[in-house]
Amino acid sequence: MIDGMLGSTNLPALERSLQYMAARQRLLAGNIANIETPGFRPTDVAPADFQKSLREAIDQDRVDGRGGLAFDDSAPVAFKESGTELKPQVRAENIMFHDGNDRSVERLMQKMQENVYSFRMASQLLRNQFDLINTAIRERM
Repeated sequence: MIDGMLGSTNLPALERSLQYMAARQRLLAGNIANIETPGFRPTDVAPADFQKSLREAIDQDRVDGRGGLAFDDSAPVAFKESGTELKPQVRAENIMFHDGNDRSVERLMQKMQENVYSFRMASQLLRNQFDLINTAIRERM
């Protein structure tokens, strides 16, 4: 009964969003850590790719009505039982330097900050959902 109630809300989508953003934060931190490595090319999984996968999973759940999100394995983001698996790609967004690196500290830090703010927003939404459930359980306003 509890699984049905929690699966029918937006909790699964928020959970998957937080998992994606945490995995992406590790990826972006690795990019920043290797910024001076000759030949290093930063990789990323664009938020638009994840959002598309999430939208398709939500649409499929509405059709099936099973109360869970099933993601396609062909997507750049795969959600397994053991956690989130990103399939990052090299993003050639900058000028190539003489050492074979196409770094941009400003762009990497911008991506990291955007990811942090998205994570904070999703975690606040998740906290609000749990507060609503807690209020409903206690039967008071």
